[in-house]
Amino acid sequence: MVTRSVKNQDDLALLKVYLDGRKRPFTVDITEGRDRSSEQNRLAFKWYVEISDQTGEDREDVRARCKLEVGVPILRAEQEKFRATYDRLIRPLAYADKLRLIRDTELPVTSLLNVEQMSRYLDIVFRRHAEIGVVLTIPPDRYAFNPERKAA
Repeated sequence: MVTRSVKNQDDLALLKVYLDGRKRPFTVDITEGRDRSSEQNRLAFKWYVEISDQTGEDREDVRARCKLEVGVPILRAEQEKFRATYDRLIRPLAYADKLRLIRDTELPVTSLLNVEQMSRYLDIVFRRHAEIGVVLTIPPDRYAFNPERKAA
């Protein structure tokens, strides 16, 4: 399966060229909005490294902590199925066990977030670490993260 993100006229032109070259028949699905952006993923991992470098915390521990403290609440608030399963199986565990579970199993959390949810995730991660003096890179891509954006 091929996924293409069309953000501008150039992307649309490239998609048309791609479709014109495809063997027929084929089926096309179009989804409004954006999927999780690779820019957001790269930024999150860049920040995990920056947080680790500045705090001495292991990078994978930073990642697991952010997923547990920031990503899980976003998913619990907005996805009933996730909330029900998380609350039944994981919520009763001790904090340290939750962290180990997320770290050692690479439990999907951020990969379940859409672009808007991931923007909120990044915003919260940025603000929480700024409060303790951690300096994080602010990217030029306005879709990846915008700390100047007013909360709705």
